[in-house]
Amino acid sequence: MAGEGGRLVVLGCGFGGFSLLSTLRRSRWDVTLISPRNYFLFTPLLPSAVTGSVEFRSILETPRRRLRDLRVVEGSARSVDWQARTLSCVGAVSGEEFTVPYDFLVIAVGAAVANYGIPGVAEHALKLASIEDARAVRRGILEQFARAEIPGLDGEQIRQRLTFVVCGGGATGVEAAAEIHDLIHEELSESYPELAPFARVVLVEALGRLLTGFDEALADYTLRHLGRGGIEVRTSAKVQAVERERILLADGETIPCGLVLWAGGNAPVPFLQSLGVPLTPRGRLAVDEYLRLPSHRQVYALGDCAAVGEPPVPATAQVAQQQGEYLARALDRGREGKKVEPFRFKSSGMLAYIGGGEALADLPKVKWSGRGAWLFWRSVYLTKLVSPANKVKVLFDWIKARLFGRDLSRF
Repeated sequence: MAGEGGRLVVLGCGFGGFSLLSTLRRSRWDVTLISPRNYFLFTPLLPSAVTGSVEFRSILETPRRRLRDLRVVEGSARSVDWQARTLSCVGAVSGEEFTVPYDFLVIAVGAAVANYGIPGVAEHALKLASIEDARAVRRGILEQFARAEIPGLDGEQIRQRLTFVVCGGGATGVEAAAEIHDLIHEELSESYPELAPFARVVLVEALGRLLTGFDEALADYTLRHLGRGGIEVRTSAKVQAVERERILLADGETIPCGLVLWAGGNAPVPFLQSLGVPLTPRGRLAVDEYLRLPSHRQVYALGDCAAVGEPPVPATAQVAQQQGEYLARALDRGREGKKVEPFRFKSSGMLAYIGGGEALADLPKVKWSGRGAWLFWRSVYLTKLVSPANKVKVLFDWIKARLFGRDLSRF
């Protein structure tokens, strides 16, 4: 992994890119981070930010404050000149085009939200992949309650406006549905006592079960728990189309609704197509056991945009973080001429919030659900937050929401 120069360019500031830069001995490199946003987002708490359990800025960390000895450029890469070793980029704010040379390149651009070609998803559904998305969903929920409050509406119109459909039964979809349900029954029921009985949350999943990455017993428990709480769960229900105020299922059923949240999995970002290198059937960059592109020995990829191993390791924050830490050590050792071992993913388990103060903990040796798992879920995420400032802010957000309720301002 040794090279003639030390110009390292990192594309993306998600879990992969941020953990790489946090672990790297940056003073030994000429490091440039190129990212369209000037912050790292702790995505596991994004569903909580939707409903005000935590506030938006509590789960953001700016690399300029947290990291030193690097250059941060707010922009996006458009293409790579492999011969000249340069990146063609565009500024995120100004839209100006610029070029950046590199000796080593790390591609950690993440993934987009997959819509599987279903009509209407892009036009009529909200997604949950960024802080802007979380703000839009929170505003959308409150807007529907404001719309339902208009005098003269009949019960069917109110029920339609206060039906919130979440499409996707993975961890993001389940957590989002649970958080929205909690918000309605813990907060909005007091502010809108006449409207809250009309509100409902519907969780739609195309496969036969929820949480396919989790232990089946935990997934079955989740299905029962959500049902007891009042969330309507539809498994084996494929969405055929999303329209302005309803979704159409493949079996012919129509669900009138006021808001659709799409949590349907990952799709490749367009930048990967411009690289002219082999992609996997799912559109990810195929890398070797050292996270290198086989055709470009000083170019690496990690996180949701890369596929390593057979079968590939899952596209999760845990994987991206481990890959970033591994690649930082590998790059440092390579420049020193030391031996580099292949990447090996070590699963520490998965967590998910399922509403009503309960969570799942699918650990390598223990499968756990309930109130205790919820306390464990909170403690783990609190320790995983990057900075002491964010740990304190999230802790106080939880305490504040418990004592004084969540902020219901619509902005």
